[in-house]
Amino acid sequence: MFAAGDRVVYPLHGGAIIKEIERREQDGVPVDYFILQMLFENMTVSIPVENAERLGLREIVSKEKLDEVAAVLHEVPDVQSIKSISWNRRFQVYMEKIKSGCILEVAKVFKILVVLEQEKKISVGERRLLHNAKQILQSEVMLVNNVDADQAEAWLKGCC
Repeated sequence: MFAAGDRVVYPLHGGAIIKEIERREQDGVPVDYFILQMLFENMTVSIPVENAERLGLREIVSKEKLDEVAAVLHEVPDVQSIKSISWNRRFQVYMEKIKSGCILEVAKVFKILVVLEQEKKISVGERRLLHNAKQILQSEVMLVNNVDADQAEAWLKGCC
């Protein structure tokens, strides 16, 4: 499936590089783990190899897919219909989209929250979601385009 050095995306955390595959013993049984070095937060995550697919670990997208992301970010979402939904329900919908691991869904959430923030001050929870969605997108752009965080952020801003 994956090997050390592969560039991957882990939903909710974003882009990462597989540092190594480590074997650990769990209840007397050897279990292999992907050791992921996340691009932000100086965080390392361990994922059992056998659970990687279920947890949504995936390869980074192609440059062509980033063109689709740019198109989503250029669109102007209908925030009026979104505002009519309670904050709790919106939060659930946003989290489902982010947890899906689909970069296009994350881009939609990001764009909606950017537009809402431009219109009025958004809640602390929505601001946190905006930050998370931005980091997820930014980290994948970094890996796909081989750029640093500032260049990836500039790409995102250029698309919005």
